[in-house]
Amino acid sequence: MARLFVAILLPDDVVTHLHEHLDVLSTARPDLRWVAPQNYHLTVRFLGECGPHETDRQIDHWAGRASQSGPLDFNLQGAGTFPYDWSAKVLYADVAGDRDGFTALAGPQQQPHVTLARSREPAELTGAVLELSSYAGPSWQATEIVVMRSYLRSSGDRGPRYEPVERLPLGR
Repeated sequence: MARLFVAILLPDDVVTHLHEHLDVLSTARPDLRWVAPQNYHLTVRFLGECGPHETDRQIDHWAGRASQSGPLDFNLQGAGTFPYDWSAKVLYADVAGDRDGFTALAGPQQQPHVTLARSREPAELTGAVLELSSYAGPSWQATEIVVMRSYLRSSGDRGPRYEPVERLPLGR
């Protein structure tokens, strides 16, 4: 069984820009579990545990969806939390740009975002959201989605490890 999700990966310059911007905030908030920069991504859909047959079926399904989409233009802008700023478990960078194209690809229940940090207990993150409210990252064009495998690590390690399973071009 493989733990899978579909993602849009961020280009290196976008990752670097975001990570450098978060340096002071991440130092000021050691109570949060900060996502490693190499793990930044926009989740298109979490697929969960899939066996080999289900993995092949999901790849075929998402290849079809990707072929019906065109490239998508994005930039990261501002921040938000899940569920509430005053009682949050997730801090994220908000996504600006082709949100309608993202919704057409991912479905209406998916909100485009890049997870930055998590908290085991609900945390007051109003200040962090305010600190990131003026953030505007470089623009980029997403030309593919990637089916990713997630490997959970032991408690001593920092976050999961992700591995691309299949790259699927966006385009008609």
